[in-house]
Amino acid sequence: MKINRIETIAINVPLKKGLTAKTAHGEHAVSPYVLVKVHTDQGIVGLGEATISGLWSGETQGSTIAAIRDYIAPVLIGKDPRDITLARRAMDFIIKLNPFTKAAVEMALWDISGKAVGLPV
Repeated sequence: MKINRIETIAINVPLKKGLTAKTAHGEHAVSPYVLVKVHTDQGIVGLGEATISGLWSGETQGSTIAAIRDYIAPVLIGKDPRDITLARRAMDFIIKLNPFTKAAVEMALWDISGKAVGLPV
């Protein structure tokens, strides 16, 4: 099994009044996310997500999408998605920091691993 495509989707989830996130930086009425879909040559698609905020990790939706498109996808395409250790090493080698971005990709790889053997993750 090989990774043949990595897709990113930016979404903004509005929070209900009274359930908004409040921090020292103010109230957040919208939660920004990036969904990650890792596609394989066997038709299995793994899903991952990153809750993105520049205030937490320095990452934004734009930087997450660019990091995956420009750095992470090129080193993972063609690799076995079930080799999580190899994927983590490749991501850490090609781009520093970006913890939420890398976690979203790793989630998708674990999802593929579970789906490949018929088990939930």
